[in-house]
Amino acid sequence: MHVLVAFGTRPEIIKLGPVCTALAQAGVDLDVFWSEQHVELAAGLLDFFGIRVTHNGSQILGELGLAGKFSLICGQVEKLLRAKHYDWIVVQGDTATAAAAATAGFMSRVPVAHVEAGLRTGDLQSPWPEEFNRRLIGRASTLHFTATLQGSENLLREGVPSDRIFMVGNTVIDALFYARANMSCDYTPIDPEVAALPADRKLVLATLHRRESIGAPLRNVLRALRTLGQDGDKLIVLPVHLNPQVRVEVLRYLEHAPNVRLLAPLQYPDFVYLLSRAWTVVTDSGGIQEEAPTFGLQILITRETTERPEVVSAGFGTLVGSNSKAIIEGVRRLTAGNEPQYRKAPNPFGSGDSSTRIAAHLTCVTSQTRPFLAA
Repeated sequence: MHVLVAFGTRPEIIKLGPVCTALAQAGVDLDVFWSEQHVELAAGLLDFFGIRVTHNGSQILGELGLAGKFSLICGQVEKLLRAKHYDWIVVQGDTATAAAAATAGFMSRVPVAHVEAGLRTGDLQSPWPEEFNRRLIGRASTLHFTATLQGSENLLREGVPSDRIFMVGNTVIDALFYARANMSCDYTPIDPEVAALPADRKLVLATLHRRESIGAPLRNVLRALRTLGQDGDKLIVLPVHLNPQVRVEVLRYLEHAPNVRLLAPLQYPDFVYLLSRAWTVVTDSGGIQEEAPTFGLQILITRETTERPEVVSAGFGTLVGSNSKAIIEGVRRLTAGNEPQYRKAPNPFGSGDSSTRIAAHLTCVTSQTRPFLAA
């Protein structure tokens, strides 16, 4: 069996790294296309997960427009699909790379397998453009690997046949387990700034990068973080995203704020290390909503909607939007007392075996049974 895995961003590498490993262990002839959407953010990840990239994207990083990136990626993946027979193309999530590669697969009549399928907010503007990308990928895909029952139900409501949907959990949990297994109990962070963080304060990990938050919503969140740093008992740690619009605002509000540490984008083991030390997380990231429950962390989600309602219903997450007062009160509540308020409940997004389940499904589906080719 010949499979092409396509990704371009840091989260995709993290979530598809274990899938690549599982496919290789299953004896699949595996090719990997990396569009290089995130070059600096992806530092060290390919080596960490043992991924061998066979095809690199060209000129993607230099293209500023999303439509331009989409066009370049789609065309480059299409050339690969024409040059070699592939049984599957595997994409993950909702990025421009995933949407463009899925489109190329559909147009080339190569079946698409979508990892982390079925996420929906119901609002095309939030998150933007990810919600649009998800729906596009859903229409192009033959097999849909969902993380939770909610994702499966979303697809069923959209008319996807039940025999094309497999609930397998989220592969990010596999990645977390892999990272923890490869990190010693006395792990020394790669980044010296992470290693030098003081241990005598309550660590609040923050991540901010959503396009739709840029402007007043982002500024409200940053003001809240600045206020929390003034409490004195907390240390606000914020890895600053490379988006220049985000970076300008972060530096404006937090560069000289007390008890705030602004870091360069983290290598994945350092990020896992900070999660293990955190008391709570303030984030607009979808991935962290999935990762934090593994550590028992209760998090504040700085968005108006989430396509991962399971994190809220399981008691791990609270939607606070860009409401400064809600963020401040939430963090103070979760950092009150002398011990972190860890939640003792299973992670609703999986138990660490998602990748092997995906590989098993893909390798047992033959060309005679693939719905796409039979259509």
